[in-house]
Amino acid sequence: MDEKDIISIAKEQEKILRFKYVDLEMLKRISLNISKSIEERKATGYVQTIVNGTLVFSLCLPGATQNNEDWTRRKANLTARYWMSSLHATLNMKRNGKTLDICGMDSKDYGLSGGSFPILLESGICIGSITVSGMTEWEDHQVVADAIASELGVTIPSVL
Repeated sequence: MDEKDIISIAKEQEKILRFKYVDLEMLKRISLNISKSIEERKATGYVQTIVNGTLVFSLCLPGATQNNEDWTRRKANLTARYWMSSLHATLNMKRNGKTLDICGMDSKDYGLSGGSFPILLESGICIGSITVSGMTEWEDHQVVADAIASELGVTIPSVL
């Protein structure tokens, strides 16, 4: 699969994975399902859920480090800036020859890597993100997208 295909899949996921409403119990369930999925893969990761700038869920799985926590913050900032998955935003920037510097972003605050997925309302408004760091950027992205799809009872294509 090339970058163009992955961008197309990410866009489709972002159109499908939209919420009628969001509550903290739902976000907790999604976040815990993500951590369960990571453990089933025998991987590690840091899971972070943010709504309206407030951290509402955070979990460091065995083997994850402060580096993973920092990557989740930076990926989430990219998602908040562009209202799209960090994988989608990263590939768009690379495809268009853009860098963080060119776009006025500092690498201390933004990370070009997949793993953060926007919490989008049906209207398209982004109210937060669910982010994972610890596996490949493709796996980080897909584990979040799959957990949201499961919660919403929908089927999505995969970037893997």
